Amino acid sequence: MAYEGKKYQDIVEDILQQITNGVLREKHLYDPDRVRYKLRNTPVREIVRVTGQFRGSRHLFVKGKDYTREGDMLVWLPHGDRPDANTFFYVNYIFSEPSGITDINPGSVVRTIVESISREIEFLYHKMRFVYESAFIDTASGKSLDLLVSILGITRKPAEHAVGKVVFGRSTPPKAVPVNNETYIYDGSEEIILKQQPIESVRKVKGKVNNVSYEFKEDVDYMVTEKGIRWLPEGKKPDLNSILYIDYNTYEKITVPKGILVTTFSLDPTQVKRYVTTEEKTLERQEDGTWEATVEVMCLEPGKRGNTYAGSIVVMPAPIPGIEYVINREDITTGVEAETDEELRERAKKALVVAGKATLLSLETAIKGVEGVSALSIVDMPDGIPGLVKVIVDGGDEEEIIRVIDDVRAAGIKVEFERPKIVNVDVNITVLLEPDADPTRVKREIEDTIMQFIGSLNIGDDIIYAKLMGTIFRVKGVYDIEELTLSISRSEETKANLKENIEIAFNERAIPRKIVVLTKKRGKKV
Repeated sequence: MAYEGKKYQDIVEDILQQITNGVLREKHLYDPDRVRYKLRNTPVREIVRVTGQFRGSRHLFVKGKDYTREGDMLVWLPHGDRPDANTFFYVNYIFSEPSGITDINPGSVVRTIVESISREIEFLYHKMRFVYESAFIDTASGKSLDLLVSILGITRKPAEHAVGKVVFGRSTPPKAVPVNNETYIYDGSEEIILKQQPIESVRKVKGKVNNVSYEFKEDVDYMVTEKGIRWLPEGKKPDLNSILYIDYNTYEKITVPKGILVTTFSLDPTQVKRYVTTEEKTLERQEDGTWEATVEVMCLEPGKRGNTYAGSIVVMPAPIPGIEYVINREDITTGVEAETDEELRERAKKALVVAGKATLLSLETAIKGVEGVSALSIVDMPDGIPGLVKVIVDGGDEEEIIRVIDDVRAAGIKVEFERPKIVNVDVNITVLLEPDADPTRVKREIEDTIMQFIGSLNIGDDIIYAKLMGTIFRVKGVYDIEELTLSISRSEETKANLKENIEIAFNERAIPRKIVVLTKKRGKKV
């Protein structure tokens, strides 16, 4: 039987009736073969109320329809409702003479005291309900649910920090640094690799030719390569095993340390997202002449709030000497929220199935338990092939996923593992704003809303055009959507300017790429 707490008004009435009329809540066990029940306190003047369990729920039985009183007996009527077999029912009745307390109107001393006590009793019932519900997986929540599922060896998956890459760089070369008298023993090699890389220029090469000191000439005796000097066939070469002295210029090393803070830009400080570098990298010369280093970063705040789109991380609160810019050239979408109560319940319910190693549920539960797994799709008998299961998993370590699959799969079942194919989605939208709306704020919130909507889709989830529009309308300040078009890019096709649902295959996942928001102000009505 489910827990049944009493409401405040019922508590007040029960106490007042007992004080003024001598009403007792007498407990009896219902026997289906018995219709007459003797009440213990006599003489019985009136039965006030009878409650109990009827068809699994709390029920108030009706006098004259369900029961009647015969002297000091309660008698169940033939065609009325009766309590469920072998459950308790409760009889409130008046016996003997009423007490001398009669003033129970609002404001009276008796009623004020009773109402105060009843409020505390009701609060106690609420606390008892919480304790009761914390013992069941379907009703427990928060810490209580964590403790409950720990019996099965399951722990809640924590929120994952968004991780990605940003580029630190400068458009001009770093300043030159001289290196003097770097010493080498000539062993007959055609090229000498200098120790300090990269090379800006070679100033002087000195050595011995025919045991006589000689300063070698650039483009006559040697040429400067990307990593050192190469001897020219027609030029002079140092004596074998003689000592060479080389003066040259290298570039200053500009290093991005671990732990550097970078952020997105926003006029609203509460909207700024902060990331920190998790590795150390040195700037290197690129083919286009710029100097850059691609560095991994992690959002300081766990969860989906750390997800952001390309080009949004552009601020260095504490600039690094020699660095001119920072930017993320790709979306960062790896932030995952902590496992919800509902997700944890479902995983716990399926936990025992894993031991059986015989169902798709066991496979799903085991893979979802791998750290970092953010999305999963399982297809039984793809193309109608029996004994074959295909799993498409986004996130998580590949080796760990494969190990889990091998441990859990049923004997004789082949499981194919693959990563989802990415469907890049571009969104172009023109919105009409309320007259007092802030265009910058609305634009930012629409971009975040679209990114979160598409980013939250699971593998194989279609993009529903109407649902996307509905989420945008919930942004404060949006009056109307004048135009909303979607463009998708797969490895084999590209479609643009779509105003319809986008079908995503079972092994594909939609990822937001480019979001363009145009805003117009709605004129005020006169």
